[in-house]
Amino acid sequence: MPNYGYVGIDRSGRNTSGKMLAADETELEEKLQTLGLWLVSAKTDRAEARAKARRKGGRGAGGTSRQEMINFCTLMSFQLKVGITMITAIQVAAEDCENKNFRGVLLEVKQHIESGVQLAEALERFPRVFEVQFVSLVRAGESSSALPETFQELKRYLEWQDAIMADVRQATIYPAVVLAVVVTLVMILFTFVIPRFVMLLSSVKVALPLPTRIVFGMSDAVKATWWMWLLLFTVLPAAVAIGKHYSPKFAIFCDQMRFKIPLFGDLIHMLVVSRFAHNLGILYSSGVSIVNALKLTRGLVGSIWVSTVLEDIVARVEAGDALSEGLRRYPVFPPLLIRMVVMGENTGNLDKALGNVSEYYNVIVPRKIKKIFSIMEPMLIVFLVGLVGFVALAIFLPILSLLGSIKS
Repeated sequence: MPNYGYVGIDRSGRNTSGKMLAADETELEEKLQTLGLWLVSAKTDRAEARAKARRKGGRGAGGTSRQEMINFCTLMSFQLKVGITMITAIQVAAEDCENKNFRGVLLEVKQHIESGVQLAEALERFPRVFEVQFVSLVRAGESSSALPETFQELKRYLEWQDAIMADVRQATIYPAVVLAVVVTLVMILFTFVIPRFVMLLSSVKVALPLPTRIVFGMSDAVKATWWMWLLLFTVLPAAVAIGKHYSPKFAIFCDQMRFKIPLFGDLIHMLVVSRFAHNLGILYSSGVSIVNALKLTRGLVGSIWVSTVLEDIVARVEAGDALSEGLRRYPVFPPLLIRMVVMGENTGNLDKALGNVSEYYNVIVPRKIKKIFSIMEPMLIVFLVGLVGFVALAIFLPILSLLGSIKS
């Protein structure tokens, strides 16, 4: 039964505040009326704690890395498995933590547990440190007396996220460096180098070949429209972000366009489907109902469009439809996923079916990432070499023509 913090008015019109246990606000109001009070506002301790955590920034939100969370889950799983009490396990985890902010959060969690609060409810008071999915899995683990296994599953999930991000970082370092060099080179050439050659060749009145005229024309265009490019790379992203914030339809449209980007669209699609299968499988196998698991997964797929689609699927599942029927209505979910869900529903092993899909994407996604960036690397190099070669040709052709006219 939740503990409500309330504000009421007595018969003389004075404000009175306090705390009282009640099943809901209706029961709270009835209890207060028997005391001669009229309810003005009420909040559960849990809601107040959430608001307090948001005001504090989660006390650890500013720098709790994924690796620290992995270490925390590993340590908790081991300690609970060998029979160490929850309070001692949290204390040891806090002492082992190098991040001062995260250590402070864990010590506060320990204090809440010592006051009689469940672990999931204590973690829930720090929403910027422990995500909704994390708390939901812990709550399911507490209800099924399987917390060691839950922390082990959370560790595997966080390691999967870390591995995906590591693959992306490793694959993008070289193309990012090359792209930065290309952009810097283009800016230097067309802003400083080429204009000097324009002045030199204009003064000697040499007939300019076609490549030179093209490069000089591009240089003039860049100098004349630099402000447009500045607006394009600053104002346009800000305008898109504002439009997505205030227009859900525009946000969905932009998200759908991401899936159509050449090369990267397929990768984004795979990552979204992989997150969906992975998160839904973990939640469902931990004892969360399929409807609640779908609701929680909506915020974890990393796609506004797919999140909206899942909202409709949740409504259909609540109405009695099978999950596979809801997924089949939307082409964003691949046939492989739908077939595995159908098999899981028919055999009663939906969690294992979703786990198989997750394992498949665990193998395919890193390969796709490496394949995309292995294609990008030579493309960027060829572009860089072609650009430098064309500019060099445009500069040296009139110089050679000038030297020829001097000799003659």
